[in-house]
Amino acid sequence: MISQSPDKVVLRNFEGVITSYPEPENYIPGRADDYFAKIFPDVMKEKEEIGISAIYADQALSYTPDGLKRLERRESYSTRPDHETLKSRRAKRDELKEKKFLAQQKKEGEAEGRVQ
Repeated sequence: MISQSPDKVVLRNFEGVITSYPEPENYIPGRADDYFAKIFPDVMKEKEEIGISAIYADQALSYTPDGLKRLERRESYSTRPDHETLKSRRAKRDELKEKKFLAQQKKEGEAEGRVQ
């Protein structure tokens, strides 16, 4: 939702299309649920808060659609033979840090030898 006024709602969809929808002329805010319950009483009894409605009811923080490609990539990534993590590279990192430290020590020692 981009904007809402008493007269209309302005929305942007997943493609970036922006459109507006007029509010009904006889619309009274906060009455839709009561009206729906009168028309469909059995549906309201079975109402389960899932998806967007769960977020609205503060029963969930987010909604992740089934089949989200990002999660599939994450799962398949760890099973690849060339998969590496920072933890698996820690020994190499420590080795390089040690070489750098020793090179700095040597350089400082040579600089002190030239100054004296």
